[in-house]
Amino acid sequence: MEKNARLDELSLDEINAVLTHKWFLSQKACHDVGIDFALNDWFQNHSKKWRDEKMKADSEAQRAEIEKHKWFLSKKLGYDVGRQQAALDWIKSGYAEAWRNKSGPYCEKKDSNEKEDKAASNR
Repeated sequence: MEKNARLDELSLDEINAVLTHKWFLSQKACHDVGIDFALNDWFQNHSKKWRDEKMKADSEAQRAEIEKHKWFLSKKLGYDVGRQQAALDWIKSGYAEAWRNKSGPYCEKKDSNEKEDKAASNR
C-alpha cells in the first residue's frame, strides 16, 4: 500500500480530483469533511482507479495528437510518413512538451495580444 501524499505533492489534476471528492463527501455528510479526510479517503479508495483512467485518457489523447501531426507532416512532405516518424517528429519539434504543458505558440500569442489590447484601451 502506498503512502498517502500531501496535497502539495500532487499534480493540479490530482488536486482537482481530491477537491471534487471532498465536495461529494461533504454533500453526503451534510457538513464539511475537511481536506485531510478527503485526501486520505481519495488515496485509500479512489486514487489508483483515477490514475489508471487518467493515464488511459492521456494516452488516447496523445495518440490522437500524434495522428493529427502525422496527417499534417505527411501533407507537408507529400507522402505518408508513418506513425513512428510522426511521433518522433512530434517530440523533436517540441509539440509533445507543449501538449503536456497545455501551452504552445498560440498560448503565448494570445497572452501578448491581450496585453496589446489592454495597452491600447488604456491610451
